[in-house]
Parts: sequence; structure tokens; C-alpha cells
Amino acid sequence: MGQAFDAIASAPVREEAAARPVAKAARWLALDLFRFCAVCLMVQGHVFSTLLDQVTKSQGWYPHHSFVHGYTAPMFLFGAGLAFGYTTFRKWDEHTSGGFAALKRFKRYGWLLVIGYLLHLPTLSLSRLFEIDDPERLARMFQVDVLQHIGVSLAICQLMVLFVKSQRVFITIVGAMAAFCILAAPWVWQWDASGLPVWLAGYVNASGGSIFPIVPWAGFTYTGIVIAYAVGVGGSAKAVSERVSWPFAALAAFFLLVPVVLDRFGPYPWPDHNFWKTNPFFFFWRLGNVMAVLATLCFVERGLTRLGWLGDGDGPGASIARRILPWVKLVGAESLIIYVAHLLALHGSVLAPGLKHTDVFAAGEQGIVMAIWVTVLLFGAMVLLAKGWNELKKQKQGFSAVQLSMVGLIVFLMLTGR
Repeated sequence: MGQAFDAIASAPVREEAAARPVAKAARWLALDLFRFCAVCLMVQGHVFSTLLDQVTKSQGWYPHHSFVHGYTAPMFLFGAGLAFGYTTFRKWDEHTSGGFAALKRFKRYGWLLVIGYLLHLPTLSLSRLFEIDDPERLARMFQVDVLQHIGVSLAICQLMVLFVKSQRVFITIVGAMAAFCILAAPWVWQWDASGLPVWLAGYVNASGGSIFPIVPWAGFTYTGIVIAYAVGVGGSAKAVSERVSWPFAALAAFFLLVPVVLDRFGPYPWPDHNFWKTNPFFFFWRLGNVMAVLATLCFVERGLTRLGWLGDGDGPGASIARRILPWVKLVGAESLIIYVAHLLALHGSVLAPGLKHTDVFAAGEQGIVMAIWVTVLLFGAMVLLAKGWNELKKQKQGFSAVQLSMVGLIVFLMLTGR
């Protein structure tokens, strides 16, 4: 299960090392920092939104907190697309051959789908699942969250890589898909998708209750792939931030300023719509903020390099950086186990209740101090879990045994549950 969530940032660089064990490629530190920030934002935001009481949420700062927390998904999705482009364009021939690298990706995407749907099951009893005929319960079961979204949107891209072969044709198609997801969202969200099969309707729009349908959210993923191609992050793994920091900053400024300017020249043809979910100008403005964060982290990496804090440098902070950065990279690389475990810890599952169901950490009854403490302790626990999971993955036979045991347990509970 832990192998899969590398796809939240779509296949990190170690995928390439496994596919071609000649020399391990250098990691892109800014992207690791970007993932780390997204994970921190995710854990903190979920704890606060789940545990804080209404008195605290009614204070003036909380709407701003919710707005910032809303950037968690765009960061993950954009990072997934950017990393997909980073790994794919660097070794295009490997990914178009349909060999080990492509199969490993499809395995990850399959895990994302399986885990995403398991988190929504109301019961593990297979017989009781087949008895569910209530449309609302079925819609909740097949609700599309970030895991299923990334699994499907990136699987589509990997299939195109296998069949298209040409980088220019591929990026043209992805660009067209991104434009459709962004610009057509106001119309797509007006369409009642309830006539589609319940497992498919959730990928179209939010009419069935899905949080992350393909439109418009895949726009972040596909834009990340296009930008990776446009600025050449797939070229050389050496000093990526040196090459892309200023282009990223320029693109961030473009996406932030142009929508604000164009918005003054309306009205525009789109129908009445949810501005915060489907407005194309707001989409680009959020994309600009996400890119501004990544550009800033690219400049941070450049600064640390010049100070001699990275690699074999002997700058005054080099020893501190060598202690901290491996943990930062670990959090980004093991985002799946953190994502799943922190949701189970907070909300529970069909097997056990979560923190919010306890008397001590009851949902909607905690003040800011308690929420901060829970955030710190939960994040620390997630880091330790990620470390243990990462070490287990290094023991390939042991890790495979754990995976098979977990799958076997789930199958057993489904077949024997009442």
C-alpha cells in the first residue's frame, strides 16, 4: 500500500532508479519541500476542521484558515502532474516502451483506486455491500476523492504515453485536456450526471457528491505536466531549481495578474456557477499561488546550495541540513501512508472509531490549544509511522508479505463479515 502514494506526487525519482539501475538520479529538493508543505497543510487543516468548536470557528481568522487549507488539493494535484512530467520526459523511451517503469506506475495507480474506495466502504461485509440499493449510500461509496482522482487522471496520461509515442503530440493532447477541464467547468457542473452509472458519475462533476471530479480538478494535474514540458524540468536532473526558479516565478505572476485584469472586461459567456469551485479565472489565480510557493522553494534550494548546506557542502548549516532534509524527503515520499493513517486516526473506519469519536478529543468541542497539540502529536506520529513503513519497504520480501497479509485480511473480512 505504501508504494502507491508516490503517485500523489506521481512517481518520485527513485522509480527511475528502479527502472534503470545504472545511476541513482539526483532528487529535486524543491519538489520534496513542496510535498512536505502540502502534507503539513493537510494534517493541520483536517485536525482543525474536525476538532475545533463552533465558537472558535466563528472567529475572524478561521475563514482565512479555511481558504489557505483549500490549497492542499491544488498543491498535491499540481505536484503530481509536475512530477509525472519530471520523470517521464527525462526518460521518455523507457515510459513509452511499456516495460517495467510503465507497469510499476499502473500498479501504483491501481493501489490508489483500491485504497480510495476502501476508505468509503460503510462495511467490509461483501454480502451487505451487495444489498445496498439506496442511491445516496451508493453515491457516498463511489465518491471520488483525491486518491481515485490522481489514479485515474495519471493512468490516462500514462496510457497516452504508451500509444502516442511523440512528446509533442502527447503534450498537445494534455494541454487540450487541461484547457477543457478549466474552461468548461461552469457548463460541466450544470449537467446532471445522475443518469450515468454511479461508479462513473463521480468522475464527471460534483452532482453525485464527489469532492474531486475530473472537471475542473484535473486541470491542476495536467497543467503541471504541461509546465514541466514547457520549462524543461524533464531535461537534466542536475540543478533543476537553478533552471526553473525564474520561469516559475514569471508564470506565477502571469497566472496571478492576468485573471484579475481580464475579470474587469466581462461579462463572460459561462452560465451561473459556483465561483469558488468552477470559475476559470479563480482556477488560474489559485494556480498562480501554487506556482508562487514552488518558485519560492526553488529559490530556497538555490540559496541553500550557494551557502554550501546541500550535498557535500561544508557550510555552517550543512550538518543541520543533512539531519533535517532526509525527514522532509521521507514525508513527501510516504504521503500515502500519512494520508490514510491520519484520516483513520481522526475519523476512524468500519473497524474502529477515530479520535473525533472519543470523549477526550470529541469533534467540534475543542479549543485552539487542544487542536494545536493534537496537530503536533498526530504529525509526529505520522512521521514515525512513515519512517517505519519506509524501512519495511527496504526489506522487499518482508514488505511483500505485509502487503499480502493486509490484502488477505481485507478479503477474509469481506467474505466472512455479516
